[in-house]
Amino acid sequence: MSVGLSNPQYAARRREMFNFLTRVRDIGVDVDIDIPAIAAMGWQSAGKSSLIEAISGIKLPRASGTCTRCPTECQLEQTDTPWKCEVSLRFSHGADGNPLPTTLTVPFGPTIIDKLEVTERIQRAQRAILNQSVPPDIFLSGAGTDFTESEIPFSSNCIVLRISGSDVTDLNFTDLPGLFSGGQDDEMELIRNLAVSYIQQPSCIILLTVACETDFVNQGAHLLAREHDPSSDRTVGVLTKPDRIPATEEENWLRLIRGERDDTTWFCVKCPNSQAIKSDITWEQARASESTFFYSTPPWSTEDAFRQKLGTANLTAYLSDKLCNMIGKRLPIIQRDLSELLDQTNQELKGLPPPPSSAPISEILRLITKFTGAVEEQGKGKPDRDGLLQQIRPWQEEFRSAIRETAPCFVPQFRKRPDPEEEDLEQAVESRPDPLFLEGEESYSDVGLDDGKEIFIDDVLETAEWAVTRELPNNYPFIVQKDYITKRVDEWHKPARILFDSIVEKLKEMTLCIIDTQFEHYAHGGLKQRVRDIVTAHLELCAKETSERIEFLLQVESEPSTQNKHYFKDYRRKFLAFYKGQYHKHSNDAFIDRLQGRKYQSSQFNSALDSVIANLAKIGFRDVKPLELAALQSSEDADDALKIMADVRAYFQVAFKRFVDNVPKAIDELLVLGLAKGLQDALSNGIGFDSPGAHERCTRLLAESPRIAEKRERLTARQNRLELAQKEARDLEPQCA
Repeated sequence: MSVGLSNPQYAARRREMFNFLTRVRDIGVDVDIDIPAIAAMGWQSAGKSSLIEAISGIKLPRASGTCTRCPTECQLEQTDTPWKCEVSLRFSHGADGNPLPTTLTVPFGPTIIDKLEVTERIQRAQRAILNQSVPPDIFLSGAGTDFTESEIPFSSNCIVLRISGSDVTDLNFTDLPGLFSGGQDDEMELIRNLAVSYIQQPSCIILLTVACETDFVNQGAHLLAREHDPSSDRTVGVLTKPDRIPATEEENWLRLIRGERDDTTWFCVKCPNSQAIKSDITWEQARASESTFFYSTPPWSTEDAFRQKLGTANLTAYLSDKLCNMIGKRLPIIQRDLSELLDQTNQELKGLPPPPSSAPISEILRLITKFTGAVEEQGKGKPDRDGLLQQIRPWQEEFRSAIRETAPCFVPQFRKRPDPEEEDLEQAVESRPDPLFLEGEESYSDVGLDDGKEIFIDDVLETAEWAVTRELPNNYPFIVQKDYITKRVDEWHKPARILFDSIVEKLKEMTLCIIDTQFEHYAHGGLKQRVRDIVTAHLELCAKETSERIEFLLQVESEPSTQNKHYFKDYRRKFLAFYKGQYHKHSNDAFIDRLQGRKYQSSQFNSALDSVIANLAKIGFRDVKPLELAALQSSEDADDALKIMADVRAYFQVAFKRFVDNVPKAIDELLVLGLAKGLQDALSNGIGFDSPGAHERCTRLLAESPRIAEKRERLTARQNRLELAQKEARDLEPQCA
């Protein structure tokens, strides 16, 4: 009788399926995705080893201390050639228990052609698995028996037995170390976790071994199987030692096989007892004895309804078909999983920096050129909400507003003059009109400036009187206007410093962000920190030059002067007319408001106004604006103060516009754009491309983090095995005949 079944109608297709499993497991892709498998599990002494021997046709080590301590994968293949067994070791984990980047399958000794040699080879292979730091070949010789102690008690690495011959039927399965109790807690947990790592996979068929000599509920293996396969769709139960069932208790076990106790599919096998094993019973004799037992021993011999669930041959046939069908069912999912994981792996590899270059100087030069280009692009401006210029712009607006708010707030009225017709001082300040001639060049909210620091006519006259030295009456020195102007300029230092500091910090943040992004993977060798230090020093130099330029501009503004005479005179004329109109507002019935069109103008007023302007043109006063007529009013003792007010306010308008342009332009030229200028040279000099030892120094700077190197190695290994497995899956049709 052959091992398992050998139906020629299905043999070719089944072998194709199982060869696929063999190849993808040798590739090692089972550590990445769920691959169909059969995992044999059970409690120690449940007869699992005898079951494995019955299916595979080989004998497992049974001497004291030689229990299964690592998975054993059996790849059974029916051929027309003589029987042979090839043994190999599959290492998927290191001695520390962590996964290896690449699964290693190492041949272990020459091909075996005598079944009697298999037992010792498996024993030696297990020693090699448990002593991973020792070369495996050591255990093939007699010296291997010297290793009575193992480095680890159990291992997830695997012994692989590839058995072929004419009396072998196609089947792949893995024998797991038996579960046990009463031992060391860490070892019991390790074995349990190893079993779970197999049976938790959705396409793992659980071959559950239960001995009939022990009460079913006391054998915890079936509870573990039920935990990970609640529906029992993937579980195949095997009852062993049916000859040990106490009299009158057979019905309890028969109910399992009939499917009356749970949903698990149950089989029953009869393997040789210990006495038969000691007498060196052959596999053929054991199978004949098993057949005799089930056909001649009641109640087994009388149960024709489930006879197909008795014996190793029926079990093997069922497992072979079930595994084949599982492969066919899972193949489209395997192909999908391989494709998705390969795409993910490729993306992760793309996210890694390239391996250290053999031309380190050229590589660093490429990196810093890319970096300086990114800095220059930000300086020139990007059409992006988060661009550097877009982030700076609000600060420039705040700076302009802050400088504008330093304009002197002149009130063309006396603070102390008693006048029964004069309105309340506070009310007068609040009700004064705005200079509407500024509306076209400033925002409306800026026109009527009121900072609570009003300067009245008597304040100006008092300041002017104290400045008089040898001047003629009604003549005041320029120092009066200069004093008002320089006091305002002194207030420009703080807004200028705030703008400067804000932009420096933003530039620092921006450059460090680009460094973090572009040199993220170059921290280990020190390149990232070196670039950071050089760029920070370069930014400080640019900032220092810019700060000095701003101080220069402030110093220039401390001495009032302008070549923009036309605008100064135009502003002075407008402000003088405006202040005079305000000064005479009671005697002229809101004259300023009416001239500016802020109050109702009667047709009589408009006609008279047009006539006056037309007649002035006839005598040579052309292009006179209505507001300028206010200057014709006599101001008597206030006239000098109003002229000083107009001078200062007109000059402020010219100087403020100049300053709010010059400071941002200086910062832009020397700092925002200036940062990129000379940056490449600073980096080249700082790294020392042209200095002795540049090649070695650049090699050290590009030194890769062991973590990155390990990750690349791991991802590359995964990429290779996924591509190989993907090819294998494409070559296999998705259905099992």
